[in-house]
Amino acid sequence: MKRHAPTLLVAGLLVATATAFAVSERLKLEDSPVLGTRIRNLVSPVCSCPAKRKEVTIRFRLRREQDIRLDIADSNGTVVRRALASGVFPARSNVFSWDVRDNQGHVVPDGIYRVELTLKDESRTFEFPNEIRVDSTPPKIEDVKIRHPTFSPDGDGRADRVDVVYRFSEPAYAILYVDGKRLPGRSHTRRPSDKIQWYGQGATRGEHRLALVAQDLAGNVAGSTREYTVRIRFVELPKSRYVVRGRTMRVRVSTDVKTVQWHLGGVGGTVHKHVFVIPVPGNPGRYLLTVRANNHVARATVVVRNASR
Repeated sequence: MKRHAPTLLVAGLLVATATAFAVSERLKLEDSPVLGTRIRNLVSPVCSCPAKRKEVTIRFRLRREQDIRLDIADSNGTVVRRALASGVFPARSNVFSWDVRDNQGHVVPDGIYRVELTLKDESRTFEFPNEIRVDSTPPKIEDVKIRHPTFSPDGDGRADRVDVVYRFSEPAYAILYVDGKRLPGRSHTRRPSDKIQWYGQGATRGEHRLALVAQDLAGNVAGSTREYTVRIRFVELPKSRYVVRGRTMRVRVSTDVKTVQWHLGGVGGTVHKHVFVIPVPGNPGRYLLTVRANNHVARATVVVRNASR
């Protein structure tokens, strides 16, 4: 008898496996009473978004009329919202909303939740495959750097924009504020480390203030960063008035344009430097110095005095 025991054990395992396989295949062939489950799987009950986005929409279709009860359970399987919907519903697509609150009316903690559907007449409970993630924690802005704080949006391909380089604690969109006003749209990507650019659209030359906000995928918004000062300049002279004694003067120009045109007292020229020396009129007096870079102009008064004074 002992010699036949292993053989009997193997035979029993084979029978059990075959039976389980047959049952599994039979269940696959059965028509599921619930079809087309669709659930918005990410929600924040406190987001800065429309009220509808603060709720979870649950859609599914019943193959036939059923007496059902819809519950919400947490990741441990504990039901936190019982009978979100209950009653007899027809064989069609049914839509329900969960306000992300438990049976006591409190907002549930952040975490993973699932929908459970009980068919009362059949005493069967289905757990929907779609999980719900509740996220009410805003992202953190961990680092911000400003590239090209002085820029000239003139379309020449040199220093045409400001780059705001950032790092967030999680995937999120970047939103930029200029002088206290939100710019339309947001960053094209939601990578936690990226940059958003400002081309100075509609802004005047001079200083402007930039601030950054992060909005995660659930709609939670991080508080604004401090304001960073940037400056639009096309071509500038460091002085508005020069006093010259002698035959030449040294000029320094602030611009990103490579070629600069100048004009003073009926004489002019073109230079390829941002620091250059030009002749001054021989007669004492007041003259206008004009410096042009692309289509932008800077002007200053030049007072020519006798060298002996």
